[in-house]
Amino acid sequence: MRFSPWPLIAAIGLGVFALMSWIIASKAAIPFDQPLLDSAKGLDQYMGFWRLLSDAANYPLIAIGIGIVVWLLIKRQGREAVLVVGVLAAVTAGSEGVKLLVARPRPPGDSSTYLGAVYSYPSGHILEAVTIYGIIAVLLWRSSAPKAVRVVVPVLFVVLIALTAVARVAVNEHYPSDVLASLFGGVGVLALFAWFTDILARRDRSKSQR
Repeated sequence: MRFSPWPLIAAIGLGVFALMSWIIASKAAIPFDQPLLDSAKGLDQYMGFWRLLSDAANYPLIAIGIGIVVWLLIKRQGREAVLVVGVLAAVTAGSEGVKLLVARPRPPGDSSTYLGAVYSYPSGHILEAVTIYGIIAVLLWRSSAPKAVRVVVPVLFVVLIALTAVARVAVNEHYPSDVLASLFGGVGVLALFAWFTDILARRDRSKSQR
């Protein structure tokens, strides 16, 4: 039986997210939060760019998520489409639920006016960005697209997610630990998606060989 790294990656990602959630919920001080928040103030001269990146990780990502589902349905990959819907729903609901449980106030001076849970932890933008861009990367890697495309696009997604993570701190809507935990959580969820779809693909190959 072929070894799959996805369960291990999922366990590490979600385990770190759970641990950080417990630490932050216990009101423990995170040593790197304030220094990095202070450093982010030096990025104010690029605030227009950071806000653009930050906003792009909200409603535009929702549209992309819907697009993935529609594309999978067109390709007659109904099980994968249902799985994407389930993953995105779980990430969104889970993010709001954890916000309410941890109830961490946003950084001092925050002026955000988003609807829903008004707390800081975790960063829903980052959770959704890692999940949605990651799903595209997984599906693309398994496609018949040229190898250069299958490599370059995921790398660009990694850069975009990293810049979005910086943006969420630069616009003063999240602590760095909010973003870091969300990166781990997103990777954990993405690993589960990759694992489940890998299982479906192996079953299909097994049936076709009978």
